[in-house]
Amino acid sequence: MQETPLFLGLTRPPKFFGLPVGYFIGLALGTVIPFVGLDDPRFLAIGIIAYPPLWLVADRNPHLFEVVAGVFSTTPRTKNFKINGGNRYVA
Repeated sequence: MQETPLFLGLTRPPKFFGLPVGYFIGLALGTVIPFVGLDDPRFLAIGIIAYPPLWLVADRNPHLFEVVAGVFSTTPRTKNFKINGGNRYVA
């Protein structure tokens, strides 16, 4: 059932300009907002350059940002986080 066209079409993430929403928001935050704030057209060039690699990554894993957000929101910090400067799971 998971390979039928109907199932694949209904579970496909929504896209803007060929990128899933998470990728598109990341691209917009990294290019459009600095362009408007600093009035520097180089940020638009960065967006044009960054679009193809983002599209290739999104083609392989369209749910990457959702997975990363889930991991960061559900993985607790360890007790020695402040001592080591990060999570350390080794005894």
